[in-house]
Amino acid sequence: MDNNIASYIKDNNMLTIDDCIIAAVSGGADSMCMLFCLMELSKEIPLTLHVVHVNHGIRGKEADDDEAFVRDFCNYHSIPFSCIRADVPAIASKEGKTLEEAGREVRYKALFDIARELSASAVALAHNMNDRAETVLLNLLRGSGITGAVGIKPVTYREGIKLIRPLLSTPRTEIEEILSEAGITYRTDSTNLSDEHTRNRLRSMIFPLLTSQINSRSVNHLCSFAEDMSDLSDYVLSSARQILEDAVSGGSAAVHDNEVSISVMFLKGLHPTIVSSILRLLIAKLTISLKDISRAHIDSINALTEAETSKTVSLPYGLFALRTRDNILIGKSASLIDKAPAEPFFTCRKFTGDQVRYAHDLIAHDASDPSSNKNCTKWFDYDNISVNLRFRYPLPGDTMPVTIGGRVRHKEVAKVFREAGITAKQAQNIPIVVCENDVIWIPGIRRCDIFRVSAETQTILEITYTSVR
Repeated sequence: MDNNIASYIKDNNMLTIDDCIIAAVSGGADSMCMLFCLMELSKEIPLTLHVVHVNHGIRGKEADDDEAFVRDFCNYHSIPFSCIRADVPAIASKEGKTLEEAGREVRYKALFDIARELSASAVALAHNMNDRAETVLLNLLRGSGITGAVGIKPVTYREGIKLIRPLLSTPRTEIEEILSEAGITYRTDSTNLSDEHTRNRLRSMIFPLLTSQINSRSVNHLCSFAEDMSDLSDYVLSSARQILEDAVSGGSAAVHDNEVSISVMFLKGLHPTIVSSILRLLIAKLTISLKDISRAHIDSINALTEAETSKTVSLPYGLFALRTRDNILIGKSASLIDKAPAEPFFTCRKFTGDQVRYAHDLIAHDASDPSSNKNCTKWFDYDNISVNLRFRYPLPGDTMPVTIGGRVRHKEVAKVFREAGITAKQAQNIPIVVCENDVIWIPGIRRCDIFRVSAETQTILEITYTSVR
């Protein structure tokens, strides 16, 4: 067992005693070296290994020979083996994806399905130091921020599955030396020799030039840079996560199943690096992957802080970002894009000092009207409203504080609509007023039972709803 690889596994807490590890093995040099190292390590630490090979149905007999090679190796060494066969070209054509993208999704699904079936501790992938350097440079050339500069990390999680990369600190030349010394053969994928794919061109043309003409340790230096960026990324992400949590608790941001939002003024008060991380954190609330979220996407969302109301930006994974009067909304439902923003339906004014008595007269007249719930103006005790109000459309899970049995309870807004004879489809188009996480007014239907104006109220907030703008 190579001591450097063993130390790297230990330093990154990849394995523990009695772990069940799913090893993704293609039959190439990298995956065969990884499997050999895990086999050697299992002699020192009790481990259960299970090899998974995916036949993509792309290279015909060559792919079948790869499958047989890995199966025979596992049988000889008594390692449990599973093979998943898929027609990746057909899948790519049907779903409108590249072969590379469709193949990656098939591989991960196969690995994750078997990992869950066997209750495995982790899935081992055979990325090496060169892969990380290539990924860093490729990301930078495509236009990446801190996250892309990290490249590949030694330990990550995807769909709740732990992914480990035992060879990430090992250069490709050392991998071949380890296999040679151990007398282990491997297969060569002919597609890796083609310059059709960008990564292959980078590998066969750019990196040889860098190492021979610029610096022989270019790969090492890129990976050292990635480590520095990883530390920086972790620090920025931790700070951004805390700031976002504070924003949510303070009412400057909101997170729901199908939509997230954040105050434009709040974003403008933050450092641009923190803003980018917060936007990525918000998007992560709506999708399981940020792989296709580029720096350009984040910049386009951030640009909405200076845009006009109703400006929208399309994002990967069927997401969109929308600029409202005070917020940026990011959501899944395209129907929200088609709606007019909710803010313009409302106007607000405050009464203070001598104006408070006049406001009380308006409130008294409203209270004497038996159909006051249908009035288009309501008044609230502004002294007790500690966060900015938001004007939007109803979302699943919305609640309204109402008095039941002498106690204030949170009633589902969906139920309020049903009791008013409003269908779910109709309710989606009714603008509402929200304070932090509470709906405080549904014009024409009901207002909440908190923030009512009292004799002690010093500042009264008047909100008027106009159905036609």
